[in-house]
Amino acid sequence: MNMYIVTVKLKLDVEHDPKNKKTGPCPITGNPCTDVTGAHHSFLVAAETKEDARDKARSDGFSHITRIEAA
Repeated sequence: MNMYIVTVKLKLDVEHDPKNKKTGPCPITGNPCTDVTGAHHSFLVAAETKEDARDKARSDGFSHITRIEAA
């Protein structure tokens, strides 16, 4: 089993200010995040292939996947 970093794009939060980032729990994982209002968030997925990681992310409801990288 391999680990992949999957980055998804969420709907932009109207409070997002790239010059004044807000820290707090990630809207996806709940782990600490340095830009909670930003549109792009990454999380780890255990999968055999990149395609399997993409499929798992899609099955979790993430349709806008911007990147998948080996961790």
